[in-house]
Amino acid sequence: MTTTTPADETVEPGPEPPSPPPARSGAARRRRALLGVALAAGLVAVGGVGAATLVKSPTERAARTAPPPNSLLTAPVVSQVLTPSTAARAVVYPPVQYNVVPTAASAEVTALYVSELGVKPGDTVSAGQLLAEVSGQPLFALPGPVPAYRDLKPGSTGPDVAELQDALAGLGHGSGEDDKGSYGPGTAAAVSAFYRGLGRPVPTTGATTQQAVDTARKAVDSDRQTVDNLTAQKRAGAAAPQNPSPPQPTRPEGQSRPTQQSQQQPAIDLDQQLATSRKQLAADEAALARAGAVNGPMVPAAHVLFLPALPATVTAVNGAVGSPVSGTLLSLTSGGLTVTGQLTPGQAAGVTPGMAVELLAEDTGTTVHGTVAEVGTPTTAPPAGRVITLGGAGAAPAGGVPGAALGGAPAAQPAAGQVAGAPNGQSGSPSYLPVTITPDTPLPAIMNGRNVRLTVLKAKAGAPVTVVPVAAISTDAAGRTSVTRVDPAGNRSTVPVTTGVTADGLVAVTPAEGAQLRAGDQVVVGK
Repeated sequence: MTTTTPADETVEPGPEPPSPPPARSGAARRRRALLGVALAAGLVAVGGVGAATLVKSPTERAARTAPPPNSLLTAPVVSQVLTPSTAARAVVYPPVQYNVVPTAASAEVTALYVSELGVKPGDTVSAGQLLAEVSGQPLFALPGPVPAYRDLKPGSTGPDVAELQDALAGLGHGSGEDDKGSYGPGTAAAVSAFYRGLGRPVPTTGATTQQAVDTARKAVDSDRQTVDNLTAQKRAGAAAPQNPSPPQPTRPEGQSRPTQQSQQQPAIDLDQQLATSRKQLAADEAALARAGAVNGPMVPAAHVLFLPALPATVTAVNGAVGSPVSGTLLSLTSGGLTVTGQLTPGQAAGVTPGMAVELLAEDTGTTVHGTVAEVGTPTTAPPAGRVITLGGAGAAPAGGVPGAALGGAPAAQPAAGQVAGAPNGQSGSPSYLPVTITPDTPLPAIMNGRNVRLTVLKAKAGAPVTVVPVAAISTDAAGRTSVTRVDPAGNRSTVPVTTGVTADGLVAVTPAEGAQLRAGDQVVVGK
């Protein structure tokens, strides 16, 4: 507000004095006091609960640390066929393994390198199949009992030639009119057809024999030309007209007249020349036949792999295309796999030929059934087949090396922690009894080299019986056997039983007269 004085001066008003603070209410103070009391009470309550969880009475501690109450372990009563058996281990391996060591087929090959591979491990090899190519040389398989030990070529004779003829005939390449075991033109034609079927050049006996044939043929051609010329001359002389003899002039006394022999001398000389030329022609034709008989298509020993039984299985390939060949390139097995069980003397008791067996490869789940063929005498040698090396300087004889461990694929790898020759993983076992098994079906290749579970079924399967675990059987001081049955309410009752055959941890039981035990009941096996 502006005040005007008599002198018309304007006077500005001063600031107004501050208002006094409001007075505190008594109700607000009471509310704050109640809030503080409530917070304090909450903190005290929380602290009390925490302390209560930490502080335990002796009774509570004893209850918490006491062992749990005893409980029963039960197993169901079942009805099944129970066959007594013996469980052991067995080794699967090939009876014979062939290790192929390539060699050079000619002096022109100075180093051996893998130039082609036609197979891989696990492949099945059939007759006439190409296995590999080494430095341009094919390597193929043919059926035959005797390994190749020499080159087979025109003029060769013997059982190995007959082996080749039979193998080629099985592939549709007959040997024509050749005698069995004699390498003639028919066998040479069969060899040529086989190599052409492989898509490979036909090997021959070489330049030396071919040069001998060429030289002999030129001699025969020359002889024939000579015989033809002499024959033509003789014919020309015989066709000339015979003129009457002119009158002979009077010769002085004492001078002889020409004889008839001197007149016929040219004709006699021509006949002699013709006979000599024909004789030479016959000799040179015989030489040409001999040269031709040893010249032509051949089968180098380095090319062919004779196996007693085909198909065979490739167990190892020790090389790749372009790699040098040193030692065994391929390993094959022929004739299937064999299996030998390893039983302790105690296990072998009661095992006889003809008993049924089951083979189980635990890692693959493969199961094969068979029968016991033979129970051998105690030995410490691990089960293994023979190894036969084909080709190379270190080739073994056809009989192989008995008992040699098989290369390429392990023939008898023991299970973890098992010593070779020690049955059932018992390290340090001095000996075992080998059991020869005859499988009902051929053993699959996946089982080769595996240590498998062998179960010998000592009795034929019969009718189902009431069966409980062996642990369920109790025997009192009097020798009476019983089981303890537990009903759904947990009540226990003793059932006297008579035990029967046992197998696989189970035992057949027959309730005593008046007692009852049925499939599905629960029996005590432990606490």
